[in-house]
Amino acid sequence: MMKKLALVLVLGMSAMACKAQVRVQTAKAPEPAPAAEPAPEPVAKVGEQLTLPDQIEFEFNEARIKQTPKTLASLEQLADTMKKNPKITKLRVEGHTDNVGKDKLNLKLSKARADAVAKWLAEHEVASSRIVTFGFGAKRPLVSNDSADHRAQNRRTEYYVDELEGKRVDEPQKVAGATASGGKTAN
Repeated sequence: MMKKLALVLVLGMSAMACKAQVRVQTAKAPEPAPAAEPAPEPVAKVGEQLTLPDQIEFEFNEARIKQTPKTLASLEQLADTMKKNPKITKLRVEGHTDNVGKDKLNLKLSKARADAVAKWLAEHEVASSRIVTFGFGAKRPLVSNDSADHRAQNRRTEYYVDELEGKRVDEPQKVAGATASGGKTAN
């Protein structure tokens, strides 16, 4: 019996001597990932052409902008680009026509269409001082004027970054032979 008592005593003492410590740690929830910031607007370069999803349409042989969903969406995108990029201090709007009609009338029409786009932008919170317009008539076709489809491609307006943070692009050949106005639009 003594052996049993000694064994119980030894076991009891060793149990008391060895205090088992159990720590329960609660894992912290991982920190949420920081909200992704919107991608920065692409940085425009002087002389760079701004492209739109669709061409701006005009009434036949007039400078009046057609109020179609595609045209209005393109104009809105152009205005948004200008509003989001205040570093673009001058946007060059170029008007072009096909070769149907007299050269002098096409030159006047292309200028009037560029002015119409500038006027629309000014009416939609883009300062007119940030816009310059040129009309080239049929002098700069994209493709030959040998078919109705090709003539349609040549009737267009184009948009170029003409000045960034007040620094003008030095490309006088780009505007040679054009009818121009700067900073103000015709009413």
